[in-house]
Amino acid sequence: MNRKRVITIAVIAAAVVAAGGGIAYASLNNTVQVKVAAAASSMLAVSVDAPGTVTEAGHRGVYPPAVATIAKVEVADGDQVKAGQVLVRLDTAPLKLAVAQAKAALATARAQADATSNAAPTSSEWSAANRAISAANSVLSTAKKNYADYLADYNAASPADQDVMRPTLRTLSSARDQASATLALAKANRDRLSRSGQNGLAKDAGSLSVAAAKLALAQAEANLDGATLTAPVDGTVAVPSTVEAGAGVTPGVAVVTVSAPGALVFEASVDQADISSISSGQAAVVTLDAFAGQNLTGKVLSRSQSASTTATGGVAFITKISLPSGAVQPLAGMGGSVSITVKNLTDALTVPAAAVVSNGEQRYVFVVSDGTAHRTVVRIGAETDTAIQITDGLAAGAQVVVTGASSLADGQSVKVVQ
Repeated sequence: MNRKRVITIAVIAAAVVAAGGGIAYASLNNTVQVKVAAAASSMLAVSVDAPGTVTEAGHRGVYPPAVATIAKVEVADGDQVKAGQVLVRLDTAPLKLAVAQAKAALATARAQADATSNAAPTSSEWSAANRAISAANSVLSTAKKNYADYLADYNAASPADQDVMRPTLRTLSSARDQASATLALAKANRDRLSRSGQNGLAKDAGSLSVAAAKLALAQAEANLDGATLTAPVDGTVAVPSTVEAGAGVTPGVAVVTVSAPGALVFEASVDQADISSISSGQAAVVTLDAFAGQNLTGKVLSRSQSASTTATGGVAFITKISLPSGAVQPLAGMGGSVSITVKNLTDALTVPAAAVVSNGEQRYVFVVSDGTAHRTVVRIGAETDTAIQITDGLAAGAQVVVTGASSLADGQSVKVVQ
């Protein structure tokens, strides 16, 4: 990754001369011709560079309200759709049956709640109570699994995707809690049978059974009402090849997705060493391979909280950059790079990057005065590809060598050329 580094010039002077580098040795006095630049205070923009790809940002999944079977698919992959347009119709027969069963369960719960007899429960009542517990256990197990699976996907998603997924997560959590309450009420109903002589407890259990049955009926009716899946936004619909009449669907798994037009972002893989300096709102310049020389100015939208592995085995964090609309029309899948401005230093004392020489951990420049190059140790700060901040060891206006600095010796005679 090309980021904040010191450019070290390590070229043998004789080779530079042969290449026409502008440095020449005088045959008599060993005076070297050099070019210089003045150390000066200026604005220094420090950036982080990262590769990436254009992706669609406006994905909206369309989810079924319950386990169901597809009756009819009303659209084809790639169709342009409007918000509210019907996309998929689910088979309503099982959902209608669930409503009828929920109504029957509610009627039974009300009848049991109204009963005040202390007679011993019949075998059929015990059998019904045990069946209710078994069924409630099964529903709770399924609800817990659906919630746990979707929560794992939610935790692995980016913040932007989590915003879209949160309503479904809440729905699955509510379904799990409702199933848990139904199981508790079924057990309470069986307990009521065993304590049928205790009217107070029996009435409480009966009231809870009625409440649970009402919730179950409301959920069943909501599932039936949601059997027609519609587009959440205007856009392009993506229909997987597995989505067809007769296919099964489950909550938490999108049946189709709709992408809002023009909603593209640049997803950059920012190295782990740089991610701490990235924050939302920072200015960024995106360069796409398909549009060489045409930069796109955007800003940081978000960064992922979980790491990913790059193709070379490195550790990176996905950072989303906005893409402006204009003459350049990016397409999903295009590759390129981004330069994110992470810091702007005002009045920073800088020299050209070519002036700084490295010797292990030590950095130094050659300051020219009275025809002599003086080796001067400096301390550096922020860096870019072309300029380096000097935080100690150099004064503004100092003339530093910018060509062939690594081949000079302290105290060597030099001649400044343009």
